[in-house]
Amino acid sequence: MTVTHNRQHRGFALNSEPAPPSDPQTDRLQRKREVALGYRIMASWGWGADGSGHITARDPENVDSFWSLGYGVAFGEATIDDLVLVDSAGRVIEGAYDINPAAFYIHAPIHATRDDVIGAIHTHTPYGTPFSALAVPLPMTSQEAVTFHGCQGVFAGEEVGVSDLETGQRIADALGLGRLVVLANHGLLTVGTTVASAIGFYLNAERAAEVCVKVSNGRIISSQAADAVHRSVGTENHGWHVFQWLVRSRVGDPTVVG
Repeated sequence: MTVTHNRQHRGFALNSEPAPPSDPQTDRLQRKREVALGYRIMASWGWGADGSGHITARDPENVDSFWSLGYGVAFGEATIDDLVLVDSAGRVIEGAYDINPAAFYIHAPIHATRDDVIGAIHTHTPYGTPFSALAVPLPMTSQEAVTFHGCQGVFAGEEVGVSDLETGQRIADALGLGRLVVLANHGLLTVGTTVASAIGFYLNAERAAEVCVKVSNGRIISSQAADAVHRSVGTENHGWHVFQWLVRSRVGDPTVVG
């Protein structure tokens, strides 16, 4: 088995905008609400109808643990009460459900490797998954793609069913300091310094992949132009704002998650 890393990393530090609440309990509730809303956003497109996909949020106090949706809960019915807290050994330490095993094996090494990552999301989508079969970075052929200019990687391993922490660590290594990793023949994964920004970035990645699937030989935006646009669409604040629009347009009433 050969794993290659195709990286385009700036090595920048992610900065969260707006600043997270300073009170751990308030911060925890916000992160959990964003996870539950993220699952509902996925369900609004039919993503995860077969149970494939996961969103995680680092706990603000138990920083080596993360929250995710209990295994078996329908994405469109996700509430904060359906979330479970999982530690670095894969044990559920709070909540009434088990964890999706793939969620643990993929996300745990990312959270362990990247202290700045609060939220991470991966699922199987109509364009992200077929694009991933190319096992290449997103080309700069759309504004959405520029979100990832200089901050994406490719995990080229053939472990499309991730079932161990070693593979998850290779995925974390391929992500590096970026915010997107293309999982070859599997799909996309994005991260952020908030759960909200990670989810907003995921939509940008899916739309960029759609352009690539529909227009296979699109014009490449120059590096100079991509640099200029990246200053606005490449911020954590941009991902956060995309998430706010998704809640309004895809969920409507955010109180449904608790």
